[in-house]
Amino acid sequence: MLGDAWRGSYPHLGKGRLALFLLALAYLVSPVDLVPEAFLTVFGLGDDAIVAMWLGGALLVEADRYLGWRSGSPVVVDGGQVSQFDRT
Repeated sequence: MLGDAWRGSYPHLGKGRLALFLLALAYLVSPVDLVPEAFLTVFGLGDDAIVAMWLGGALLVEADRYLGWRSGSPVVVDGGQVSQFDRT
């Protein structure tokens, strides 16, 4: 998915959204934090949890959209599925 998005062959994931994913990942692994855990333990972990939940949900949605795009929509003739197009 990332390779196709970076090359531009996958149109649904732009470079801006890809940059947001990378920024969220960098925020989660960096020692710099908006709300430090050392002073406000529960609230300090809360901002990390919010970013992690957003990132996980957004990646799941994008992965589902990408898999649907890769598999193509099935061709239906007389109520039965005949074939699927392969975009490889």
